[in-house]
Amino acid sequence: MTSILTNGSATSALDVLRRIGTDLGTQQDRISSGLRVSTASDDVAYWSISTTMKSDAKAMMAANDTIGISSGIVDTAYAAMETVRDSFVEIRNIAIMASQEPAPEFKNVVIGGFVEDEYYAKSSVARLDRQMQQLQDQARAAINSASFAGVNLLHHTKNEDAKASETVHSFVVGYDNGKVRTLDVDAMDLLLINDDFGSEPFPYVLGYNPEQALFDSGETVFAPGSFTPAGVYWFNIPLTNSDGDPEGYDVNPSFVLMKLENNIVRDGGDRQGLYSAFANYIDEHLNALTDRMAYLGTLQNSLEAHDEMNKKLIDSVTKGVGVLVDTDMEEASARLSALQAQQRLAVQSLQMANARPQAVLDLFQR
Repeated sequence: MTSILTNGSATSALDVLRRIGTDLGTQQDRISSGLRVSTASDDVAYWSISTTMKSDAKAMMAANDTIGISSGIVDTAYAAMETVRDSFVEIRNIAIMASQEPAPEFKNVVIGGFVEDEYYAKSSVARLDRQMQQLQDQARAAINSASFAGVNLLHHTKNEDAKASETVHSFVVGYDNGKVRTLDVDAMDLLLINDDFGSEPFPYVLGYNPEQALFDSGETVFAPGSFTPAGVYWFNIPLTNSDGDPEGYDVNPSFVLMKLENNIVRDGGDRQGLYSAFANYIDEHLNALTDRMAYLGTLQNSLEAHDEMNKKLIDSVTKGVGVLVDTDMEEASARLSALQAQQRLAVQSLQMANARPQAVLDLFQR
């Protein structure tokens, strides 16, 4: 039925035009934003899943950033330990050279503290001893400067809160299922100097001290034919402070060769045998340094592996989010073209529907 009061065809055409306009706006938004699910109202399930995945990806990225810091800490420690090892290789070589030099004379048979003896200072061994001291200073500087982001794996200072034996370095290496994954390293496994050494003198006086690092305090070197060992101090010695707390204090200079030579003069024994024992003692420390460097190398490889794995996980999660919420641009473009064609047809239909009442009026004007 045709009516001049109600144009049903025009109303229907207008409804179609409105729907097409809404769909056009949706497609244009998806194309401009690149997202087909940008809010929860677009698709509750996909939006919820993608939001969680995005949050996890950000946590993974943060964890990966910390791996870069951890790698810097480990790399710095490794470089410093290389310097220390090179220094002690030279120290061992100097000790071998000193064993071939004439035995020095001493003004005082019993030397006290770490002050160079007057007669000894004029000897060829003393010149080698000073070279050795320079190498010790070089190694000490490398240990003290092996700090990255405020962390030094080789030197535990007095002002740190926890004891070295109770300290664990936790390097963040990833994030999984709401939990942070860490790579834990016991501080004592890498320390070369611990300023807290000697803080527990009893019951460890005659045995193992859990606070003693590789170069802490002194070592005893025996000469064949002598019952009194020579004491060797590299960097520190346990002394009691004003509060009665034994701690490690710097020894500089240490005059290692002077201690060895004075031991021969004071207590007798085989000079060559003492130097041979001393060289073996240094070799033991070099082997221990090599083990620590190998451990650091393992940490470097582990951090690198975690870094690569995290990058792959981040890429995987990012791709997964894209599948859920990203706009398929080819499909969206095709839909947009189709909707634009439908819009043109709907406009024509509306024009035709609006023209029908006029045709009825024309009948009455004839």
